[in-house]
Amino acid sequence: MSPPGISKHSKVEAQGSIEILVDSARSPIADAQRDLEGLVARAGVFARYMAGGDVISQIARANGIPVNRIDVVGPEPLPGQAPGIDGGSLQLNPYGISVVQSGNLPILTVVTRAPTVEEARGLAAAAPAAVRRVVHVVQTQQGTPLGRRVGFRELGPAEAGLVDESIGKKAATMIFLVLLTLFIVAILGIPRLVSAWRSADSSQGPELVPLPGSRSEPEREAWSSRGP
Repeated sequence: MSPPGISKHSKVEAQGSIEILVDSARSPIADAQRDLEGLVARAGVFARYMAGGDVISQIARANGIPVNRIDVVGPEPLPGQAPGIDGGSLQLNPYGISVVQSGNLPILTVVTRAPTVEEARGLAAAAPAAVRRVVHVVQTQQGTPLGRRVGFRELGPAEAGLVDESIGKKAATMIFLVLLTLFIVAILGIPRLVSAWRSADSSQGPELVPLPGSRSEPEREAWSSRGP
């Protein structure tokens, strides 16, 4: 039996993340007069490249996980890359890797999903080295000069932690129930308010209308003060 307050369908999993800076040998990062557009465009290309099969295979091999047990979410891979990229958030496997570009910056964000914190952190930590190895092979095969090669730098270590998906669902359910209760109270309360209002008006009795020729109270007092 599940402990009190814990749903049998509660799903707790681990998520990891790491940020990778796409840089060059002659880095423009520290030069205020140099444009980053070239690196930003490259980051978009490498986000698609990392979502392909070669880099994901390297990450899987580094962690001893079969690549077919990893869901990949990211941009559409480049032509010639391995298929199987899921553009949505469907979770079919216990492991997942998402690769996106951080806004209009030369930064790639890798988010991982795994049953344990250690595995989620391991998947994220393996991403920079994996993309470096794959890109280095391509640069070597193409004879790219060292001064024109693109590099990848980690912006801090990989981080990971547990995430309970049921907490967000429970919070959404509670908000819905509160709003539904207020809505029902408003619907049922308005007729009762109108009925009470009408009852209060009727309890005061009908308004007295003076008969023709009758005098009001001030007039009677004035007439009596005149004497016989």
